[in-house]
Amino acid sequence: MTTANLDHQDEQAGQLISGVLQDARDLAVAEVDKLKAEAITQVKSAGEGAKYGGAGVLLLAMAVMMLGVAIASGLAAAGLAWWLALGLVAIVYGAVGAGLLKLATGRRRPVANNPAAALS
Repeated sequence: MTTANLDHQDEQAGQLISGVLQDARDLAVAEVDKLKAEAITQVKSAGEGAKYGGAGVLLLAMAVMMLGVAIASGLAAAGLAWWLALGLVAIVYGAVGAGLLKLATGRRRPVANNPAAALS
């Protein structure tokens, strides 16, 4: 057996290992780039959703205010003073809002292992 043949096999094994390591590095870099691209796409779509959601909430709030004025107008047309009609609508809206807030805060559950929850 010649030593030249063993040296050649060691050289081939080193090249194979080097090639495998380079391929693994290339795959890792490609995967990170893919994850970055996916994250950017998700952030952009979330921004679009927030924009449309904010506009929807604004329009709903305006509709609720206009409904309150319409109810107050109806009460005023029925014989109540304007200030009393608007006051009654405001009290009803305030009571409904307070009830919804109480319902929302009553449904919250503390998250386990949350340091912020332990402080409050």
